[in-house]
Amino acid sequence: MSTMKRYKIKDCFSLRARIGWQGLRAEEFTDYGPYLVTGTDFVNGKIDWDTCYHVDEHRYKQDVGIQLREHDLLVTKDGTVGKTAFVVDCPEKATLNSHIFLVRAINGGVVPEYLYYVLNSHQFDVFLRNILTGTTIKGLTQENFYKFSFEAPDAPRQAKIAEVLSTVDEAIDKTRALIDKYKNIKAGMMQDLLSSGEDVPLSQLCKIISGSTPPTSDETYWNGSHVWITPNDLSALTTPYISTSARKLSDSGVKKSTGVLLPANSVIISNRAPVGYCAIVSVPFTFNQGCKGLICNPDTDPLYLYYYLSKSTSQLEKVSSGTTFLELPKKELSRFMIRIPKMLIDQKAISEQLLAADERIQTERNYLEKLQNIKRGLMQDLLTNTVSVDTLM
Repeated sequence: MSTMKRYKIKDCFSLRARIGWQGLRAEEFTDYGPYLVTGTDFVNGKIDWDTCYHVDEHRYKQDVGIQLREHDLLVTKDGTVGKTAFVVDCPEKATLNSHIFLVRAINGGVVPEYLYYVLNSHQFDVFLRNILTGTTIKGLTQENFYKFSFEAPDAPRQAKIAEVLSTVDEAIDKTRALIDKYKNIKAGMMQDLLSSGEDVPLSQLCKIISGSTPPTSDETYWNGSHVWITPNDLSALTTPYISTSARKLSDSGVKKSTGVLLPANSVIISNRAPVGYCAIVSVPFTFNQGCKGLICNPDTDPLYLYYYLSKSTSQLEKVSSGTTFLELPKKELSRFMIRIPKMLIDQKAISEQLLAADERIQTERNYLEKLQNIKRGLMQDLLTNTVSVDTLM
């Protein structure tokens, strides 16, 4: 096992940041000239140069110390504190806004690529939480940042660790790109496949049921076995189907909510906070007042209806109303027009194509999660010297 040495940031890196903007105005931003990097341009640990603003030569030359170079590290120091990016493919001229630290190596003690992973580790998260807890100014100061310390092996092993982790990062980036590609393909398919048929009010395709919340103070309504769905349960779905909920109701709770359980394979859609989340529920269920349940007619494919409603969020919001938050009235939902083929077999042919696209996306999402778990494990093992990088090369 290699020997680890403890470093502080100040031992091997300089910190620079822009001090104010000397009256820079938004109208000075241009579509050409030197690049201006902000924290919003940080995407998955790199800078998305395509989203950057630009400034003129005068602004670029105001501070030579924050003119970017290849292999610089950037760390946001306020707002979303601790967000990091590694500078690659740096344009000839690029500078920073006033909310970012430029972290630049001043000797060969610590490899910048190694520090990037340290700054994305649990150790740095804990350091930030301790710095920010109890303070009125939620920002990372240069004085505090210089105090951050970490352990590292010799420089060659640091480079090897960074190489191993960057290989996993490359696989993660490629998988994210595939997910985006398949999502774009699916969006095009939805545009094409859901445009044929006749326009029919939703109320002619299904029975629309309203839900409610039993009194939370009465425990007899709660902690049973019946699925009780809220918009929050729908918010994190990555597939068309849902089969469980954060809270469940007893038999008496169901009677207080919708009276009876809706049958499996019904569609649920949120009608407020926000409008438009939807899913197919694969088990008998009930739900709160933030949703509507749609029991489909025998000649209506629930999966087709799910996909059509999924692409119609903006249109549903337009017929919603409210001051505190938008709410979709049952009357408006009932008369919302659905373009749908008359024959059930044609509906199913369309929905099965879209489901296949969703399953491909989900396969890549599962692989992405696996890679992210591998990376977390490797970071924990390699950055703490629990496992020697020599065994992996």
